Amino acid sequence: MARALTSRRRQSLLLGAIIYGGLASAPAESPAQAEPCLAVIGTGDMGGGIGQRLGQRGRRVVFGSRNPSDPRVQRLVQATGSGASAATPAEAAARCPHLLFAVPWEAAESAIRSLGDLTGKILLDVTNPLMVREGRVEALPASGSGSEQLRAWAPGVRVVKVFNTINVAVILDPALAGGPVSIPLSSDDPEAIAVAEEIVKQFGHDPVLVGGLATARYTEGMAMLYVNQLISRRTPFEFRLVPRSRPTQR
Repeated sequence: MARALTSRRRQSLLLGAIIYGGLASAPAESPAQAEPCLAVIGTGDMGGGIGQRLGQRGRRVVFGSRNPSDPRVQRLVQATGSGASAATPAEAAARCPHLLFAVPWEAAESAIRSLGDLTGKILLDVTNPLMVREGRVEALPASGSGSEQLRAWAPGVRVVKVFNTINVAVILDPALAGGPVSIPLSSDDPEAIAVAEEIVKQFGHDPVLVGGLATARYTEGMAMLYVNQLISRRTPFEFRLVPRSRPTQR
């Protein structure tokens, strides 16, 4: 169980990050070995925070923004490191084999359709098809899971659900939760799973494959519970999935 985060400001930041994905700063890391370029579609808390940290570790990151020359985006690029750059979302997607998709769900369809042909590319989906209205968390209409919907909107893309049951502050600093947090992964693609597992481990967390892409619907439900805990001002928690030592007897 994570230690209590009682600050109202802290809770508002966590809520925004888990639903939409502003920017958390991070200390510089030792450069990692060369890894495939990552296009970050969405420069809010989630996309900016994850992209910045990976860039500081040595990965080439291209931030996809509708206004890549915006001063806020340029500050993000500068903070990420010499290998970082900004471009339009379509240009960023064209340059990189791996994409981190971190936009508000209401904009998801138009955003992913604007990226062009994504056939063969790996897309790490951190979105959740939900909204908060009148103090309640509501699932937005989607056929199956949000991740399956993204795949339908971009045929040929290889989707893995990841980082949708955690906020960016804890992603960047596992100590806020008292140690590593379980990160559920949903995908039908072995290579996409391997890419997501490696990134999760780089952040010091524990990847847990829960099944094919259809199981993203269930982790999106976990995200609803997570957000409800925040908006109800109860003590926030994080998920730790502990395997049983033996199967349940029927």
